[in-house]
Amino acid sequence: MKIETRIVLGTAFFLGLLLIVGWVALNEEGRMAEFTVQYEARSLERGATIYESNCSACHGAFGQGSGRAPALNNPRLFNGERLQEMKWAGGLYAYVENAISAGRPASVAYWPEAMPTWGQQYGGPLRTDQIRDVTRFVLNWESSALDEQNPPEVLQDFILPGIREEGDLQIMASGQPVGTDLAALELPVGDPVRGERLYNSNELGCSSCHMGGVIAPSTEGTVTRAEQRIATVAALANYTVEQYLIESILVPNAYLVPNEGSKVYATGGISIMQQNYSDRIDAQDLADLVAYLLTQG
Repeated sequence: MKIETRIVLGTAFFLGLLLIVGWVALNEEGRMAEFTVQYEARSLERGATIYESNCSACHGAFGQGSGRAPALNNPRLFNGERLQEMKWAGGLYAYVENAISAGRPASVAYWPEAMPTWGQQYGGPLRTDQIRDVTRFVLNWESSALDEQNPPEVLQDFILPGIREEGDLQIMASGQPVGTDLAALELPVGDPVRGERLYNSNELGCSSCHMGGVIAPSTEGTVTRAEQRIATVAALANYTVEQYLIESILVPNAYLVPNEGSKVYATGGISIMQQNYSDRIDAQDLADLVAYLLTQG
């Protein structure tokens, strides 16, 4: 092949390559936008599936609410009223994501049931990506909610003292998880007042299951029930109430409370109690929680 021919072919190949690269560059933004749309669509589909299985029974199939939980397809959630009411400084996405992850322990004060925690970081069953999927699905109702002329009533117009004022409540101040070595455990003096705040906080979510005995044994009467179990269960013969409570918090599968009628406290030898408090609280937190529970005669 002549040198002139080679030069012509090389030039043509180079120009063709430039055209291809240029075409790709010009369309990259559109390609990424299309990819984002497809990703969010798949996320919405997954969120819809999770919502239908876990949330619709209380919040309604279309977010219209029910007698068990408030409406989510509601303009007050999207127009900023709800965030102002809750003194929420972040954005709407973060608010919804937090509510789903941490639950709503105080809900039991104005709804038949408290909202349980769903995020695994709070001991719930859903991964972070699944929480995001459900959050996207809920936020997908914004346009329909803002078009609503007669929004449904939301019975959450007040804040329970000590329950949502959590800005100065620091959990695990020492940074050292208390662990599960009960024999080596040494607790400081507990503060029942701080323990109550911990118990009712979104961070720990204890009251979301125990308040009113909706999901787990009621907070009220804790000491009496503990004394009865210690007196009747051979394996607990040498326990004090304090030891029983500590073990119940840190090693929830060590002693399983028998199911009561329709209330199932354990399945397959595993308690429904959150399993990771030993990794989420320090010795002072535990001492404070137990001090509070010991006031629940």
